[in-house]
Amino acid sequence: MATTPGGGAKILIVGLVLGLVTAAVAYVYLRQMREYPKAHWQTVVVARTLIPANTKLTQDMVTLALMPPENIVPTALRDTKAVEGKMSRHDIFPHEQILDHNLMVEGEIPSLALRVPEGRRAIAIAASEVQSVGSVIKPGDRVDIIATYRDPVGNEETTQMILQNVPVLAVNQGQTDPTTAQGAKTSMTLAVAPEDTERITAADRAGTLRISLRSPHDTTVYTSSGVTVKDFFGGKVRVAIPPLPTTETEDPFKTPAMPVIITTTNIATTSEKHREIIIYRGTEAKTVAP
Repeated sequence: MATTPGGGAKILIVGLVLGLVTAAVAYVYLRQMREYPKAHWQTVVVARTLIPANTKLTQDMVTLALMPPENIVPTALRDTKAVEGKMSRHDIFPHEQILDHNLMVEGEIPSLALRVPEGRRAIAIAASEVQSVGSVIKPGDRVDIIATYRDPVGNEETTQMILQNVPVLAVNQGQTDPTTAQGAKTSMTLAVAPEDTERITAADRAGTLRISLRSPHDTTVYTSSGVTVKDFFGGKVRVAIPPLPTTETEDPFKTPAMPVIITTTNIATTSEKHREIIIYRGTEAKTVAP
C-alpha cells in the first residue's frame, strides 16, 4: 500500500503524543492513590526523645504524629494533655507511641511484673551479708549463682556455678530503684529463664547458694564442671579411720590413731590392675594390693 510523503513521520508523532498522555495520566493516578490514604491518617501521641523510667512527663516531652489507623495501638493516647502529671513505668524510646498502661499516677508503685523481660521469670532467693557480697548488690546488677551440694553419684560435696550473668530485678522487699534501694540484705529477685527456676529451687533445697557480683562490662560465660575437696588437696583425700578396738584398761599414754591419707593417684584403675595403694598412718607407710 502506498503512503503519502511524510505520512510515517506523522504516525510517529501521534504515537509519541499518545505515549506522553498515557504516562501523564498514570503519574497523576498514582500520585492520587498515594495521597488519598494520607487524608485518612490519624494523630497519636509519641515521645520526642528518650523518656527514662519513673520520669514525670510534660507536654514538651511528647508530640503528635500522623500514622495509618492500622499502625496505631488501640490504647495509644491521642491528646498531649493526657500525659500531664503522669509518670513513665519504663523507658519510652523516641517516636514510640505513648500507651495509657505505660503511664502511672505519681506515687503509684509499679508492678514488678512490668520489669520482667519477655521470656523470663522472676524468682527470689535468700540474701545475707556473706551470701550476697557484703550486702552491696542492688537492682540492675548482674551476678553469678554458685551452689554447693552433695553429688549423689560420687557422694562428694561439689561447688559449681549453676547460672551466670543473671540480672537482679529487686532486693529486699521489692525495692527496684538502685538509687534509693539498700544492698540486698534479706532477699534478691532475679530474672531467669523458665527452666532455670527449677534449677535454682533444686540447688537451694539440696545445699547452699552464694552470689558473686559481676562487672557491668563483663558478659563472659565460663565453663566449669565444679570443684570438690580433692581439687584443693592436690589429688589427696583425708579420711578419718574408725577408732581401734580398746581393752578394758586402755593405755592413757597410747598415741591416738592418725588420720589416713590415701593418694588417689596410686589407686589402680581398670586398665592398671597391678598397681598398689599406699596407706600412710602417721609416719608409717603400708603398701597393700587393691
